[in-house]
Amino acid sequence: MEDTARYLNTSESATLPNLAYTSACRRSHINYKYRKAFVASSLQKLEQQLSPAVELETAPLKKPPQLIFVFSGNGLDLKGIPEILLRSEPVFRDKCKEIERLFLEYLPTGILKSKENEYKDLSRPEVAQPLLFTLQPIAAVGHSVGEVAAAHCAGLISLEDAVKVIYHRSRLQAKVTGGRMLVVGNIPVAEVSAALGAYLGKVCVAAFNSPLSCTLSGDEVSIHAIQKDLAEHFSKRNIFLHVINVPAAYHSQMMDPVLTEIADNLSELRKGKPEIDLISTATGKAFSDGDFVTGTYWARQVRDPVFFAEAITTAAKSRDDPVFVEIGPQRALKRYIIEALGTQAKVFPSLNLS
Repeated sequence: MEDTARYLNTSESATLPNLAYTSACRRSHINYKYRKAFVASSLQKLEQQLSPAVELETAPLKKPPQLIFVFSGNGLDLKGIPEILLRSEPVFRDKCKEIERLFLEYLPTGILKSKENEYKDLSRPEVAQPLLFTLQPIAAVGHSVGEVAAAHCAGLISLEDAVKVIYHRSRLQAKVTGGRMLVVGNIPVAEVSAALGAYLGKVCVAAFNSPLSCTLSGDEVSIHAIQKDLAEHFSKRNIFLHVINVPAAYHSQMMDPVLTEIADNLSELRKGKPEIDLISTATGKAFSDGDFVTGTYWARQVRDPVFFAEAITTAAKSRDDPVFVEIGPQRALKRYIIEALGTQAKVFPSLNLS
């Protein structure tokens, strides 16, 4: 940092791209054991951050942080993101090409071609789920469809089997249309669940995101009605209500017609040896025999609620200094993790494109 600060003060030819390249590619980890990241849009802003940082004393951590990768699920805005990464990240591009070759066994066209021209609605499961899978490189916990990438990157299922799961999961879910999903926040989930009495059999809790947030799923008329009821009932308590942009009511009774096909098509998955811990959001606990590697599990995973808050708590309990890295195009899960673990939780995005 001292060298960089001195260089900025004395050089008239310094540019941000050149500094970024030098820092990333021309610094030896042997000679430079400590690193610090700065976010700056100009040389002046970088210099303002460097000056006080140079004065800080460095001290090694007693224990290295325990990284927990969290994979996002449906309902995110993917527009343009694959193209940005394909242009700028060669490692990502090479892995995408490998995944595309595997998808070509099932699909007549590749997933790397621009979806903006071919598809108007990126929320469609047969489009969005393969793209989400491609965007996610390592894992420990996955929210809904994010579990496929999590299972592969933990080493439990091969890339070939992961592509197979994504293909059949998204293809069969695309057969189910209608219904809505509603995120409810700022209200204890127990209170929201209690308000579902009049909608029994029509609306269910699809995801337990945090102690203060859940996702409801059901037929369109019932979701619209309960959205209105909740807004009125909790009008004085700053309730958050947001309809997710998905074409069907996932994790609800509306998935029942395709569960048998999902189980049958995914009955021959090979179990690998996990290289890192893997937490199931279908159970909220560490994976056990049969999890992620049977058609029965994936059918259950499509139908049953997502126990995300419990899974995050389980993951954090087994680590001294957990640091969560959200793998996805937006910071959709950060708030849930903080609500589940407290404001001391460390959560960072893998992408900052939104």
